[in-house]
Amino acid sequence: MRTLPVALALAAIIGSAPLLAADSRQDELRENTLAAIARLDERGQKIARNYLKDRVAGKPVSCVPRMRLRRSAAASDDVLMYDDGAVVYVNMPYLGCPRARDNVLISVSPSAQMCSGDIIQVADVQVGIPMASCTLNQFVPFRKPKTGG
Repeated sequence: MRTLPVALALAAIIGSAPLLAADSRQDELRENTLAAIARLDERGQKIARNYLKDRVAGKPVSCVPRMRLRRSAAASDDVLMYDDGAVVYVNMPYLGCPRARDNVLISVSPSAQMCSGDIIQVADVQVGIPMASCTLNQFVPFRKPKTGG
């Protein structure tokens, strides 16, 4: 009978391993996003300041509600920003998003949400012809810090 508590404890540890790994991946994505923002050129920094202001990075999320998004911008070909008013979601597409900053981003998903794994197209600003596409990563939400209370 003594082996049952040991077996249960082992099962709990093994069962929580994927959760711990997911948390460390989320922390890594948040840190990589902050580092990418810090590396932006002067023009990208100006865009980031305009969007992020005094917001703080939170835990990454897989999807964002498309209908709430008010505006978006590419601070670089690697850093995309989506603003819903209260929260700014920053996305670093897998393998980047070539030519994103100087062109139009078009979401091709018919869903009410934009999610990690969705493909967005980059279209020429003047003629609207798709030039490239990229795959979205998880979104890092930036929120204003809660004041005392």
